[in-house]
Parts: sequence; structure tokens; C-alpha cells
Amino acid sequence: MKQNKHACTYPQCGWSFKRFEHLKRHMLVHSGERPHGCPYPGCGKRFSRTDNFHAHYRTH
Repeated sequence: MKQNKHACTYPQCGWSFKRFEHLKRHMLVHSGERPHGCPYPGCGKRFSRTDNFHAHYRTH
């Protein structure tokens, strides 16, 4: 089995990725950064990834 070349350096995480972009996206989990806020009145939910934000927003 081929090993992924971009490993997460966060202690005891163990995740690795084939593409650097995917590692970068994954690191948002550890940083807690959530720059995408739902503008729906009274919602207040925030997301680290735009795809998760868009999926959520469609539920309103």
C-alpha cells in the first residue's frame, strides 16, 4: 500500500493525505478556525470549510 506523503504534524493525529491542499484543509480542524458564518437571521453557525457552509445554508 502506498503511503501518503503529506502527514499531519498535530500530536497523536495520524492523518495523512496525498495532496497538500487536503492537509491544509484538515489542519483547520486543529486550529479551530471557522471563517464562514451563516448569514441567516438567528442561526449563528460557523464553518471551517466552504462546502460545509453551503450544504448547511441550503437547509434554511
